[in-house]
Amino acid sequence: MQKSSIKYWQASMQQHIKKLIHHDQVGFIPGMQGWFNICKSINVIHHINRTKNKNHMIISIDAEKAFGKIQQPFMLKILNKLGIDRRYLKIIKAIYDKQTANIILNGQKLEAFPLKPGTRQGCPLSPLLFSIVLEVLARAIRQEKEIKGIQIGKEEAKLSLFADDMIVYLEDPIVSAQNLLKLISNFSKVSGYKINLQKSQAFLYTNNRLKESQL
Repeated sequence: MQKSSIKYWQASMQQHIKKLIHHDQVGFIPGMQGWFNICKSINVIHHINRTKNKNHMIISIDAEKAFGKIQQPFMLKILNKLGIDRRYLKIIKAIYDKQTANIILNGQKLEAFPLKPGTRQGCPLSPLLFSIVLEVLARAIRQEKEIKGIQIGKEEAKLSLFADDMIVYLEDPIVSAQNLLKLISNFSKVSGYKINLQKSQAFLYTNNRLKESQL
């Protein structure tokens, strides 16, 4: 399928996919802007700074080779389970079914070879498809009571996402961070998702040196 055709379907799919993805995710979603989550992070930090008994953590998680790591069978299964429109599902299957590529060397096309699993680099649909897969992990984090977000008034701030970048806001990090990593590990086994440890960071806010030493 030509890239121009994919771009045509991308605009239509964005509106459909927007209904499936939580507003925590602002990357490549129509009407959402990155500054929404910047404001959220600033509000969380201000709240922590005003809190006397600090016991919080903010974790910035970067996905390793995000688009290339996701397992296609898992992605298609998730798309089907979320009830994505059959028209779009057929298009996505057509794009990813038995993918091959050729290299042109000195004007000659070499023999085709199969492409590795993952969403296609440079494909306009890749960020959207990755966002849908990541939404499965995000939902699990939101629903897990043993992963405590930071309570600000009546709202619990727990996640901010921009495409493959994720920020997690935690209270009681000794318990919450362990449960978060366990959940991500289980998700990684079935999806192919993997944390880039070198580009991920954790920021601890605590007045308790004992708790600090336990993390």
